[in-house]
Amino acid sequence: MSVIALVSAKSSAVTVSALALALSAPKRTLLAECDPAGGTIRAGYLQGHSTAAVGLHQLATAERSGTLADAFDQHLVPLDGTAGHRLLLPGLTDPTQAPALAGTWDQLVRMWPVLEGEGFDVVIDAGRLLVDGGELNASRFPAPLLRRADVVLLVLRQNLTQVVAAAPAVAALRRDLGLHGTGADALGLLLVSDQKSPNSSDISRHLGVGVLAQFDRDEATALALTHGPTGRGLTARAPLLRQARSSWEQINALATRRQVQLSPGGQASVYRSVQQAVTRG
Repeated sequence: MSVIALVSAKSSAVTVSALALALSAPKRTLLAECDPAGGTIRAGYLQGHSTAAVGLHQLATAERSGTLADAFDQHLVPLDGTAGHRLLLPGLTDPTQAPALAGTWDQLVRMWPVLEGEGFDVVIDAGRLLVDGGELNASRFPAPLLRRADVVLLVLRQNLTQVVAAAPAVAALRRDLGLHGTGADALGLLLVSDQKSPNSSDISRHLGVGVLAQFDRDEATALALTHGPTGRGLTARAPLLRQARSSWEQINALATRRQVQLSPGGQASVYRSVQQAVTRG
């Protein structure tokens, strides 16, 4: 099982990238829409075919009543027509609901081993980083999900403005993952082509982070992922989905390497340790 979290320093196609990865993943996949600014997949890609009766905000209520484990599966909806192989945990319908999730993020981590037993990978759309005084704002941002992810992908467009904006975010992420997470080596870059200047090697060198995925401009597919497919819909041959599919090899290679380094028993034992720590806390 791999848990991959996507974030950005500025608004830069995190949801589209997360959707592309989830729809092209080699295994069964859950896309968890955990952006505190609110989810867009329900109204966009799913074109309103999922009601507000299910989703992340309902799990916050279940967590407070101690029934999250029982309610979790009830709030997952199909992301495509592949017999439950691609599922979505819909995000918030209202950003003002975000503070109510402060105690929910750690409890969501406890659900990952259940998904592992069912053969799922997890892709987390964490939205835009919230950084205060050089530190992640864990009270308003799902920092616990990043801290227990196998790989954290910082999504940025390939232009100088985004690279400059990413530098303090990289520093905050490195510090937080090193102090509170499984290590700063979880961090990688997902570049979305824009001006292609500076080039990927220069960006990686400047930020001190390796590039794990690079998506070229594909406006037609990005539009379909944002607002929902039309006509014949999306196909596996769409350029963005092809690139996302090929990116999984390198992403999973890092995830597997880190799992081995973290624990001889693999990621499941790491999650068990986290569960025990949460329970003791």
